[in-house]
Amino acid sequence: MHSLAETQGLFRRAITGGPAGDLLALVRTPGDAAERLGIYRRHHRESFRRHLRGRYPTLEWLVGTPGMIELADDLLEAHPPRAPSLAEYGEGIIDLVRDRGTQHPSWLTDVARLDWHLGGLSVSVEHPPAEIAALAALDPAALPDASVTLQPGLVYLQSEWPIDQLVHLRLTGGAPAELRFEPHETFLELRGNRGRFSMNRLSHADLTFRQGLKDGRTLGDAAQPAFDVASDFDLGTALVRIFTDGLVVAIQHTKGNDLD
Repeated sequence: MHSLAETQGLFRRAITGGPAGDLLALVRTPGDAAERLGIYRRHHRESFRRHLRGRYPTLEWLVGTPGMIELADDLLEAHPPRAPSLAEYGEGIIDLVRDRGTQHPSWLTDVARLDWHLGGLSVSVEHPPAEIAALAALDPAALPDASVTLQPGLVYLQSEWPIDQLVHLRLTGGAPAELRFEPHETFLELRGNRGRFSMNRLSHADLTFRQGLKDGRTLGDAAQPAFDVASDFDLGTALVRIFTDGLVVAIQHTKGNDLD
């Protein structure tokens, strides 16, 4: 006699493509048990196809719906979802695209990664931004040791290709008859809030600085790698811009007190 948990486990394995013999031996149905199980399997597969296609709209736009369905099915077979939230499932498609090498252009992995982050950011909720006047409360000598808390819906990406152009083309329906896509090092700030997202290009130094702040580094520690990237990096301007762009939620001095 199987427990409820054991029976649920048998059903889950059968639905996700595993062996179904043990489950079918327990089922009592007026119809063909294997046929009825097949209905559940098809529904399960179609649900995950829809979910994954929704997470990767630009990728599907580029590889076509049959190609996207193939990727979704391969991921579902190799790595069925384990987390209770569907929002957490699907990142593995990035690895699938990368591992297929010559089947896809090299930049397609970056497109998949961009799609994944945009889908996640669209559910973010921004906090009220801190005013730049909060900086005035700091002793200028203590500024390098201060740190800031940035908005939660931020991701910084670097690519050797202008992948943001492809998203814009998809959204505007402006796909050319022949796509000329040339390498161009691109540094992107992705920002999401309540179902919306934006993509902004940054300089390499600005991205390095902002990424350091997002990682929790002090202003001084975040600025040094930016100077390494570009000796003419203007820290004052960069600092003002993170406030005027509404990215800063709070600023903390060395004792950890918020000054927002």
